[in-house]
Amino acid sequence: MTDRTTTHHTLVVERTYDAPPARVFAAWADEKALARWYVPGDGTWQSEIKEHVFRVGGRHLMTFGPKGGDVYGEDCRFEDIVDDERICYAMTVTTGPVRISTSMVTVEFVARGPRTEVKVTEQMVVLDGGDTAEGRKAGWGETLDKLPLALA
Repeated sequence: MTDRTTTHHTLVVERTYDAPPARVFAAWADEKALARWYVPGDGTWQSEIKEHVFRVGGRHLMTFGPKGGDVYGEDCRFEDIVDDERICYAMTVTTGPVRISTSMVTVEFVARGPRTEVKVTEQMVVLDGGDTAEGRKAGWGETLDKLPLALA
């Protein structure tokens, strides 16, 4: 019998970008823009967006991981979208067929003069020890550090 466990975490990662909220928000909303930057890891990581229906009730589905390594899946459902202000979505991450976490993610876009502060808050449940809060927080940092690629 497999031991079943859950651990709960709240992660917050913030970045500020030299662009107005509408432009930063668009980098999340537009599938082509998202494909340019939305992947954790270093240059050896890759991603493929399988579906991106950016509306309340819509789905975002992608795979990602290091070249030649584990393949992760991200399956999201958009629960709330306020243009240029916030995105809320439920997200489940898998490794192969195994669910390793499920979360509620909120992305907030706040104007700071001509710049935009982005605050990602993830309320994460790690399933059966298959993921870690530290790894996820690092992944968000790596991902958000690439967002300027879509703003140039």
